[in-house]
Amino acid sequence: MYKAIKEIGGYNIGDEVPTDKAKVWLGMYAEPHVEEVSGKSTEKVEEVKVEEPVTSGGSILEDYLARGSNVVKKNILEDNLSNEQLKELLKIEESDKNRHAVIFAIKKRLSN
Repeated sequence: MYKAIKEIGGYNIGDEVPTDKAKVWLGMYAEPHVEEVSGKSTEKVEEVKVEEPVTSGGSILEDYLARGSNVVKKNILEDNLSNEQLKELLKIEESDKNRHAVIFAIKKRLSN
């Protein structure tokens, strides 16, 4: 079981986070936003199906880009992101915010 230790993806601090999302976020951010807690949940959590965008991990990647340009650039250069995630980040960044420093950092990581 995982709990949010920072606000992320619509979850507030202390909220229980689905394992699949928590594992993605743990690998995506240099500073963890979720933590694994032992034992069973103390609260009953009702799962609500949320439609995700067609793109793989779209909302998670959009959350990743929702920070300031310098923070995003630093995270892209330091975090362990797959080429698929980098390509999706580039696509989102070019179609939405279009910050040149972020685009340059993504392209730099893709070329390595």
